Amino acid sequence: MFAAFLPRRSLLALGLAAILSACGGSQVDEIRNPELLTETQAARDEAEAGVKAGLVGAVFATQAESTAKLYLGAAGLRKQAGANLQGDEAFHLASMSKSMTAALAAQWVEKGKLRWDSKPAELLPELAAQMHPAYAQITLAQLLNHRAGLVPLDSAEGLEDFGAYLASQTAPLPQTDTGRRRFLSAYLLSLPPAGQPGQDFVYSNAGYTLAGAMLEAATGQDFETLLREFTAPLGLHPVWQTLSPVTQGYEGEAPGKLQPFTGFGAELQPWVDAIKPSGDVWLSPAEYARWLAEHQRALQGQGHGLPASYVQNLRSIRPGDYALGWAGGQVKGQTVLFHTGASNGFMGMVVLRQDGQRAHFALTNTFGTNAGPSDWVTTILNDSLVRLASR
Repeated sequence: MFAAFLPRRSLLALGLAAILSACGGSQVDEIRNPELLTETQAARDEAEAGVKAGLVGAVFATQAESTAKLYLGAAGLRKQAGANLQGDEAFHLASMSKSMTAALAAQWVEKGKLRWDSKPAELLPELAAQMHPAYAQITLAQLLNHRAGLVPLDSAEGLEDFGAYLASQTAPLPQTDTGRRRFLSAYLLSLPPAGQPGQDFVYSNAGYTLAGAMLEAATGQDFETLLREFTAPLGLHPVWQTLSPVTQGYEGEAPGKLQPFTGFGAELQPWVDAIKPSGDVWLSPAEYARWLAEHQRALQGQGHGLPASYVQNLRSIRPGDYALGWAGGQVKGQTVLFHTGASNGFMGMVVLRQDGQRAHFALTNTFGTNAGPSDWVTTILNDSLVRLASR
């Protein structure tokens, strides 16, 4: 059984609905495994159970071996007292899109613009002046595997500290995402390490932000352009936004204490936006399923559009490991890759069998903020996906 892996960032009227993608060539899957004929109902049951447990809205989905059909169930509401959730809305993936940043980096490593052992100061020499000496030898791979020792940058306290740093600045501040990312990277590298660089595992949004700045320096293009160009051939159209005009995110320490997420404030929001390489993509469930389908085909040894070195790393992950936007776990003796995401009043979780035979994911517009090893929303998503993955 896997567990909630990532730190968090920071009754209901039921409306039930479910959608099902076009069948395509999925009959082969269902002939091989007749239980798939009930997979849509199973996803719908988990979504309905999640809403009854306090989620505002929820989508659960399974994608089988051929990836020809997405078995999807949706329940709940787009907004409290609003329209029913249909399952085709865009959701904030948060850190579930870290794998996209890692795969993008792998693409440019294979193109020769970067190396896995590239160091930040090699690409951004201006960072060297205020860099803490402990970071002198950290590499791109360590940043993407959370082994570089940078601070997590996942809490209100971290943002407040950075806000105070901004307030102390007398020179004009950068006005572009790329400029802010470099400024933020310099600040983050000036802080004492949160763990031993190159050795300790410290989950870090800061590390992925710095990796994004390195990508921009190596290619001469901004991160959004790079990711759009990388994902377009895969049929993905990533969006970055603070709030959705369709689906409202909510956060709270318990089902009866939910409040709408409204952003981080005018002064901090542009800097939060600069952290987007750490996971800030919005996609519909169907588009996210296409991203997973590339992984399933790659892990099955079929044709795919992912960088070879990225796939090779995913094949080597073992339970308890972390590499390139994926953690290793185990369900019923099967090694799985998984990740969670949480931000902007949204949470999600994905489980992908390492052999590529199955993928399961859950998305909700509800963010649990209660303290403890696992918040109440993550517990709901984890337990439901374990049930789906164990079928």
